[in-house]
This record gives sequence, C-alpha cells and structure tokens, in this order.
Amino acid sequence: MPKITLIPLNRVIEVAAGTTILVGATRQGIAITHDCTEGICGTDIARITAGAENLSAKTETEDITLETMDAGPDDRLCCMAKVLGDVTVEIIEEDG
Repeated sequence: MPKITLIPLNRVIEVAAGTTILVGATRQGIAITHDCTEGICGTDIARITAGAENLSAKTETEDITLETMDAGPDDRLCCMAKVLGDVTVEIIEEDG
C-alpha cells in the first residue's frame, strides 16, 4: 500500500491506492483543514515535496482553484490528489 509522509507532523500513514490525501489523513485521525471536498474552497493546499509523480493528474477544477489561490507548482489540494504511490506532503496552514 502507498505511504503518505505528512510533514511537519512527522507521521507516515498507509492508504489504499486511489485514496485522496484528505481521506487518508482523516481516516487516521489527522485533521486537515478543509471547507469542501470538491476542489473549490482551496483551504486544503499542501506542498508535495517528494513523489509528485505518484499522485493523480490535476483536474481542471483543481488547476483553476490553485491558480486562484496563487499556489506554487508543487502545491496540490488534499481533497483532489489521489495517492498512487509513496508521497511526502507538507501541510500548509493559513495564518489566521
């Protein structure tokens, strides 16, 4: 099963292939801020620091949301990115 390494939490979780980062984390009791699960709100942005090639391709909705949020090229939405192999994810929390 693919592994997600979550930083700065220093947690490694295993998920079934095709599971989104958000669902995988939630099932392990790890809270990732999100307001929707449809790639529209942009509250669950994460920076992929390793294994980006092991994620599903960005959808048009995810691309538009990331562009609107001025996200970087290594950023993905946790609710949209499906894990297909090992990946390292930096959870980005908004300063509030």
